[in-house]
Amino acid sequence: MTGVGKSTFISYFSDETVTIGHTLEACTSKVAILPATLSDGTKLFLADTPGFDDTYKSDTDILREVASWLAEAYKNKIKLAGIIYLHRILDVRLGGSAMKNLRMFKALCGDDGLGSVVLATTRWSSVSVEEGTTREQQLCDNPKMWKVMIDKGSKVFRVEQDQEEASGEKIIQYLINRRRPVTLAIQKDLVDNGMTLDRTAAGQEVTAEIEKQRAEYERRINELRKEMKEAMETRDRERQEEIKEFKAELELKMKEARENERKLQADKEELRRQMEDEARKQREQLLERLKHQEK
Repeated sequence: MTGVGKSTFISYFSDETVTIGHTLEACTSKVAILPATLSDGTKLFLADTPGFDDTYKSDTDILREVASWLAEAYKNKIKLAGIIYLHRILDVRLGGSAMKNLRMFKALCGDDGLGSVVLATTRWSSVSVEEGTTREQQLCDNPKMWKVMIDKGSKVFRVEQDQEEASGEKIIQYLINRRRPVTLAIQKDLVDNGMTLDRTAAGQEVTAEIEKQRAEYERRINELRKEMKEAMETRDRERQEEIKEFKAELELKMKEARENERKLQADKEELRRQMEDEARKQREQLLERLKHQEK
């Protein structure tokens, strides 16, 4: 999710400079692989992924981005040590966007993958310890929040106030020391089972959201048709122009929703091309880093 301190968390360990945002707009729009070093000299890579509340990209585009990287990594025998899900301790009651984000995360991981998840709370400086502890317990006890994930093996950690880096290292060391690489549901579905993205659990979550959007757009377009009829009967030209503009905007959104559905139904060949493009970009970025280090 945007604004939870993800980039700050990564910056404590990354060997490269990480852009840290100070607004609610997402900084991370693509999967970024960052070399990192712990205090004991342990070398590892951190994968920074965009959330499903991106300011400028649709959920479909975000899912394709994340899914293509995960599938490519799995095909190349690259396993994840674990997944860290950061959450602001301030957020106990989640709005629609945050709940959608959590559902998507569960769908990507699958039941088996949840055992390799750390649920880490951030922003403890914004609450008292007593209030934060109460909020943390509410998150853990609520079946719509974390309870099901904890029952499946997810562990809860705190990114403590004034001890953020030490807390973060504790989380990473916990995942490394488990020595149980994880394969996520989305990786099995795309690579082992040869599914198209729309048939995966994560894809079905996005499809359901798109269908809800389309139904709402259709409802509003039908209302505008009725309003247009009334405006024409009363010869209200100003209102007619307003309705035309609103209708054009909704029709554009409807077109975008249909395009997002098409992207989800991309066949394996199309997704493979996207994976290859991403792999090529990663190689080019790595070469550029090496050249920069040699200067």
